[in-house]
Amino acid sequence: LAHRGYILENYPEGILMPGERRPTLTRSKGIHDLTALERFQLADALKNNVLTIKSIPTLDARQSLAKSRAPVIVGEAPTAHSPHTHSRRVFANGRIDRRGLTRLGNASTS
Repeated sequence: LAHRGYILENYPEGILMPGERRPTLTRSKGIHDLTALERFQLADALKNNVLTIKSIPTLDARQSLAKSRAPVIVGEAPTAHSPHTHSRRVFANGRIDRRGLTRLGNASTS
């Protein structure tokens, strides 16, 4: 993604990120690491344009992606009830952090 100048936005929160390992496996097998439900949710996010692919047009921004200064995948914001304050991000070098989008506010007002 980084070398082609693309990023994924709103990657579903409850699904393993590319490069992330399921604790029960000794090595990653790509899409096969996902459960059938996770594969369905990922396909559904793509079909419904929740998970989007964005083109990065400028050379400087592409270089930031390739040098892992900017994320190539940004997860969707955690729900209001999530224990996480920010979404996950994945960088070209494989690093994953939780410094992405801020947790959604509580939808109900009392």
